[in-house]
Amino acid sequence: MTLTDQVLNQAELLTGQLDDAGRERLRLLCTVAAGMLSRQLREETAPEDIREEFVAAASLLAFSRWSRGEDIQEFKAGDLTVKKGQNANLEREALALLGPYLKSGFSFLGV
Repeated sequence: MTLTDQVLNQAELLTGQLDDAGRERLRLLCTVAAGMLSRQLREETAPEDIREEFVAAASLLAFSRWSRGEDIQEFKAGDLTVKKGQNANLEREALALLGPYLKSGFSFLGV
């Protein structure tokens, strides 16, 4: 299973059941999120080196972008709870997961 497939599988857990069009949209967002995060990693770190953190971060990033415009009130998946208006927080959390592995200038510690 490729890294992008793992990201898609995890993001699907967050979105719930999707039709074919929704799944393709999510696949595209997962591919973009994985590519974007890969480019921000330090040269000595490959996504495969930090697979668990990378998959979690990329799936959160893809989910946050997938859910823009959706009327999410609250959604729970394991320890993660998403409430309406938290897309920006999800993106910050995704980047914070990879903070130690990102190139200088991309570490987010929170506010």
